[in-house]
Order: sequence, then structure tokens, then C-alpha cells
Amino acid sequence: MKLSKQRLKEIIKEEIKNILNENRIRLRSMDINFNRPDQAQLLGMKGRLAISKQDAKTILYAIQKEFSIRA
Repeated sequence: MKLSKQRLKEIIKEEIKNILNENRIRLRSMDINFNRPDQAQLLGMKGRLAISKQDAKTILYAIQKEFSIRA
């Protein structure tokens, strides 16, 4: 079965929406947890870092832009 580029983008968009609904995003070396309405937390091997929800959204935007993902 051949997968078109458009269908692959749709699958990625659906997965991003599912991940955001879980309030946790898992990356290779860290996680981003959305705890409260205005705060998020980066969890990595070297510790935790509290960040604002806007900072977390900025990080996600940068990842989406880097990999050409439009959600």
C-alpha cells in the first residue's frame, strides 16, 4: 500500500492533536507536561524546568516549523 504525502501529513496532524489532548508531549530526551492552565514543565534526564505555557507553545511551534508540520 502506497502512502501519499498528503495522507502522511493528515496522520501527523491527528497524532499531534492526540498528544496535545494528553497534556504530555514525549520527545527523545525530554517530556513536556502541561500541568496548570498557565504553566508547563520540561522533564529531562538532568532535572525539571518550570516554564510558562506560552514558552511551551513556542517550543512546539519551533518543532512544527523545523519539520514542516502544520496542525
